[in-house]
Amino acid sequence: MPQPVFHRLPGALPSSGVPEESWPFLSALLNAPGWGVALVGADSRLLWMNDLLASLCGRPSALSVGRLLPEAWPGLAPSLAPLLGRAQSGERVAEELVSGRFGEVGTLRHLTVSAMPAAPAAAGVLLLLRDNSARLREEAALRASEEHMRSIVEISCDGYFFHDRGQFLDISPGLARLLGHYEPAELIGRNVIDCVAPEFRVPARDAMERGVEAPYEVAIVHRDGRRIPVEVMGRPATYQGRAVRLAAVWDVSSRKSAEERLARMEHFREQFLGVVGPDLKAPLQSLQRDVLALQHAPQMPEALTEQVGRVGQGARRVERMIHQLLDFTRARLSGGLPLHTASVHLGHLAEQVMAERRQAHPGRELRLTASGDLKGTWDGGRLTQLMDTLVGNALYHGPATSTVALQLQGSAEGITLQVHDPGCRVPPENHGTLFEPFRRCPPSNGGGGGGGDADGLGLSLFIARQIALAHGGRISVESGATDGTRFIVWLPRVGGSQPAGS
Repeated sequence: MPQPVFHRLPGALPSSGVPEESWPFLSALLNAPGWGVALVGADSRLLWMNDLLASLCGRPSALSVGRLLPEAWPGLAPSLAPLLGRAQSGERVAEELVSGRFGEVGTLRHLTVSAMPAAPAAAGVLLLLRDNSARLREEAALRASEEHMRSIVEISCDGYFFHDRGQFLDISPGLARLLGHYEPAELIGRNVIDCVAPEFRVPARDAMERGVEAPYEVAIVHRDGRRIPVEVMGRPATYQGRAVRLAAVWDVSSRKSAEERLARMEHFREQFLGVVGPDLKAPLQSLQRDVLALQHAPQMPEALTEQVGRVGQGARRVERMIHQLLDFTRARLSGGLPLHTASVHLGHLAEQVMAERRQAHPGRELRLTASGDLKGTWDGGRLTQLMDTLVGNALYHGPATSTVALQLQGSAEGITLQVHDPGCRVPPENHGTLFEPFRRCPPSNGGGGGGGDADGLGLSLFIARQIALAHGGRISVESGATDGTRFIVWLPRVGGSQPAGS
C-alpha cells in the first residue's frame, strides 16, 4: 500500500492519529484547488495545515502547527469555536460563512468553512476553509453600484424597472405608485405587458424584444383603469450579477395636456384669422369704395366735401387698427409674425415711405440718407410697415418744427436703420415698456402739430418690434435731452432665419 500523504509532508501526522480508511479522502482534499485544509485536535490544537491555508495566514505552517487555535488564529478562533464543537459532537458542518481577522497582518477575511469529525472524538476535526473575501467584495461593490444607479435613475425619471424577457425583477416605488400599487413587491414576477394599455401592447412587446434604446411612448393602465401616457427608454443593465434590461419611465400626462391645449389654440387661431379678419375687412372696404365714389362725384355739394373726407380718414384709421389687432393676434397666438421673403432693396422701400409721408405732411422736413449695400432677403411689405411706423411715430410725438431723419447703412453683416427726431424725448421711466402692447403715450414737447399717426391702441411700436424679431433682428431706443430720440433697428441680410417671438 502506498505511504499516506501526511507522512510525505513536513510536520506529518503519526499514522495512529488518522484512520487508514481516511487517507485517500484526505489526499484528495489536499489537492483540491482553492481550499485550505487543517486538522484540529480534540483540545483545539492545530495538528496540521496545507500550504494554501498557510499562505492565507501569512506565515509558514511550522509556526502555527502544534499551537492552540486561539494562539495560532486569535482573530478567527472565536468564530470557529462553535463549529468545532458541533463537529466534535459528530455533526457534519457544511459551508458556514465565518468572518474574522486572519493571519499576521490581521486582514479581515470572509471564509466558507466546513467541519467534520476526522475519526473518533480523540482524533479531532477536519477543517475545510475557502476564502470568499474577493467575491464578497465584488458582490458588495456590485450592490453599491446597482444602488447608485437606482438612485440616479430615480432622480432623473418618474420610475424605473428591471425586467428579464418582459418579467418584472425589480420596480421603483415611484413607478409602483404610478400604477396604483402601494408596494412594489405586488408587481414582482408579473409580466410588464399586463400593465400596458391593450392598444399599445404589440409595439411595447416588439420594443422590448428588439432591445430598442430610443425613447418611445405608450400608455400604462392604472389600477383603477385610467390610462396614463408615459415615455419609456430601455438600456442593458446588470441585476444581481446577470444581464437584464433597465427601463426608465416618465409620466408625460402634463406634456400631452399642453400639446392638446396648443392644438386647440392653433385651431382657434386659424378660425379667428381665417374668418374674423375677412369679416372685419369686408364692410370697411365697401365703405371706402363708397367714400371714394362720393369724393369723385361731379355734383358733390361743397358743404359735404369736408364731411366725406373726414369719413374717409376715419375708415382708413379703423382699417389700420384692424390690421394692427390682427398682427397682434398673430404675434401672440403664433409666436411671431409670418413673413413672405424675397429679394428686396431697402433703399427703394425707404424712398416710397418718405415720399408718401411728405405728401401727407407737407409742412414737415423729412430727410433720407442711405449708404452701403442695402440689398437683402426680407419681407418688403413688413419692412415698409416698420419704417412707416417709426417715421409716423416721430412725426406724431415730435414738435412741428423738428426734422425727422431716416438713415440706412449697409454692412457685411446686415443693415442698420435709424429714425431720429432731435426735438422729441422719451422719459427714462418709459424705456422699459415702450415696445409693450397697448402702451399709449401723449405727444411730448408739444408734438402732434404735424398731423402724426396716433393709432389709438398703443400697438404700433409692439408690432414694429415683432417685425424686427421675425427677421432675426432687433430694435432699441436711445433718448436724451440734447440729442432727442433715436430708434435703431438692426436686420441681418437674410431675414427670417430665426423663429419670431418676443
